[in-house]
This record gives sequence, C-alpha cells and structure tokens, in this order.
Amino acid sequence: MSKPLVTIRPPEQGTAPRQQSPNGKPVPFLWNVRCGADDWTGDPEEIAALSDAPIVEGLLREREVASVIGAAKTSKTWFSLALALAVAKGEPFLGRVTHQRKTLYLDYELKEGTFKKRMSLLSDREPDGFFYQCLRGLPRLPRVAEIAALVLSDGFGLVVVDSLYRTGWLTEENNNDSTSRELTALQDFTSRTACSIVCVDHTAKGGGNDRTAVDAARGASAKGGFYDCLLVLRATDKGPDPEGTYAVLDPVVRDWPRFHQLPLVSFSWDGTAATVEVVGTVDPGETDTTATRLLEVLAGQEKPVGIAVLSAVTAIADTTVRKALSRLVAKGRAVELPDPKHSQRKVYRLPDMAD
Repeated sequence: MSKPLVTIRPPEQGTAPRQQSPNGKPVPFLWNVRCGADDWTGDPEEIAALSDAPIVEGLLREREVASVIGAAKTSKTWFSLALALAVAKGEPFLGRVTHQRKTLYLDYELKEGTFKKRMSLLSDREPDGFFYQCLRGLPRLPRVAEIAALVLSDGFGLVVVDSLYRTGWLTEENNNDSTSRELTALQDFTSRTACSIVCVDHTAKGGGNDRTAVDAARGASAKGGFYDCLLVLRATDKGPDPEGTYAVLDPVVRDWPRFHQLPLVSFSWDGTAATVEVVGTVDPGETDTTATRLLEVLAGQEKPVGIAVLSAVTAIADTTVRKALSRLVAKGRAVELPDPKHSQRKVYRLPDMAD
C-alpha cells in the first residue's frame, strides 16, 4: 500500500472541518488523494471486510447516519424504540439479526411517563444496555459535539434522535446549502465515535406518497442523498386484520442488497405488551394510501376539520375519505367530534398524544 500523498489534520471532536482560521481567512484544503491501483483488491474476503460491521443485518452498519421517516401517527416512535431495544439486547428486529450495541435514545417529544410506558410494553425483560433521556421542554438542548463526547465517554454504539426537527440542528430546513452543511456534523460524529446515529423525521406534505423513499423527508431535498440508510414508513390498510395498525417499510440502504419486496409491519399494543413485527410483504409501488395522506393533513390543522376540507386538500373523493376516516377512528388514530356549526356533521383531528 502506498502512503497518502497528504496527511489530513483531524477536525475538532464532534464538529465538521473548519472552513476558516481564527483570523477569518480560509483554511487551505488538505488533499488526501490515493492511487486506486494500490488499493484495489480482487479477493472476495478482503472486499467483504471493507464494509463496516453490521448492527442490523440488511439495514444498518457501524458509522452510518440513518433516518426513520413517516407521516404523523405512522408509529415512528414505536418503530424506532423497538429498533433501539432490539439492538441493546441483541435480539432480532423485524426478523433480522442484530449485533448488540450499547444504545442511547434521546427523545425530544414524549413525556417521561409515556416513554417509560412504551419502553416497558415493548421489552419483555429489563433492557440492559439501553439508556435514554427525555428532553421535552428543556430550554437548552444538546449539540452534536456534546452527544459525541457522551458517546466516547460511555461507549455507546447506537444513538437514536427522536425527532430531528426538535433538535435545533437545522437552521433552515428547506435550504439545501445550509442543510447539507449542518448535517455533515452527523457524518463527522459517526466517523469519530464509530457510533451510528438514527434520526427520526417527518415526511413532506401529503405523507410523501407522491415521492420516492429518497425524497420522502420534509424539507430540503439534500436530506435524501445524505443518509446511508432511509427507513420510510407508509401507513396502509393492507394488513390481514381490518382493525389493525400497519405500515409498509420502504427502505433505501447503502452497502446492502436492495429490497425486492417491502415488509408489511404490524403495530399492536394493549395494557401489558406491545409488538412491532413483519406480517407480510408488499410489492414496491403499492405504498400510496389514503390513510397516510389524511393523517398528514390532520397533523397540519390547528383545529378539527370536516370531510369536505380533507377531500378538497387531498383531492380524494368524499366517499373514500369518509371510509378511511372511519377506519382511522376505529383504530384510535383519529378522533371524531360533532361539528359545532352543523348538528349532523362531524369534524376530525389527531389524538392528543405523540406519535
């Protein structure tokens, strides 16, 4: 192996490389060009060893930046928490082998009691290796560099951030330039700590159903190409139980084989236990659903709205909206109320609970 032509000076811990010196002058770019002929190998075992170690087989590796994306009320937190607990305990996730890592869950949305409840429902035993902090309502939130320092001192191998829009890390969510620059700190984080980070995010307006998985996240389009792993959840009524709660998992993965069939994920819970499991598969292209679009519209409303409004906004026929709303209400994913302006009509809103 030939030596690098230039040695790169490492940036400060947990930060992106500095673009300017303290006196305000640009810092010269430090090249590290290598000769491809020196690094090429035809040995299958050496090629396989070039990939980082897996955390969840087929989905996530070490040193990766990943995102769980879904519309409002598509059970993103249930999904992400189940993933974190499975990795912490070294148990299968969605039928896939996990490789145990000490795990940190940073929740910016749920009340602490609600988080503890969900954690207890999802885990049938004490989750050793799983740590969390609820950050809801705190006036001061952690910076990426501060999370990196905690990871290095405590030995975490996976961090889940729920949700990205609450962190304050993105100054202009719809600006490609600033989003790309600010998200680079997460890539630097994974390189320095060898820890993977999963950011929970919301879909674009309309539930992202008119977009590919790469472009499903709300805000700047730069997000899609930035992540090593995208796990997009699309609400669906295609499950075997008409009263059940389901989502199609539409993954985009790097350094793993692509999915030819998309997992159909079931979410179920009662007073004693909760499960997140694969109950079937769906052909790609069959993920556009009325339920997802209605949930996204309801999430953006300041007050309950009626069928006519939902139909106008989504361009879905009244009868289709009415049937979909009935299913959402029966599953507890929407609330039906009397219309104060019309005694025979109903209006709808999301439940008073986090995702």
